[in-house]
Amino acid sequence: MLLLDTSFLIEYERELNDNRIGPARSFLQTRDRQESVGISLITLGEFAEGMETPSDAEAFLSRFKILQLSRRIVYKAAALQSTLPQRLGENDAWIAATALVYDAELAGRENAFKRVPRLKYSPLPKQ
Repeated sequence: MLLLDTSFLIEYERELNDNRIGPARSFLQTRDRQESVGISLITLGEFAEGMETPSDAEAFLSRFKILQLSRRIVYKAAALQSTLPQRLGENDAWIAATALVYDAELAGRENAFKRVPRLKYSPLPKQ
């Protein structure tokens, strides 16, 4: 499974709106089309902040599986925050914990994810 961070989604939406192939679209084009691609419920909330209406967010995000929070994710986020030498931002902790619990690869632009042990993180290349 591939999990997309909010930074990835924002870039992907811009590329689609500009009708251009950039790092986000290129990254997805290299993936197996059968691979499940999802986002965290936290990413849904962050992404929705930049949309005109909730229905606009839902329309754009309908192509992705929305992963709900669970107790396992809650405890994984708590363990991350209590063991990392430098805490993640709260939302990044939830997103990283979601990726770890689902054993998903996480794609985005947040350097903070590089500090998370055992997280399979794929940072997007520079534009």
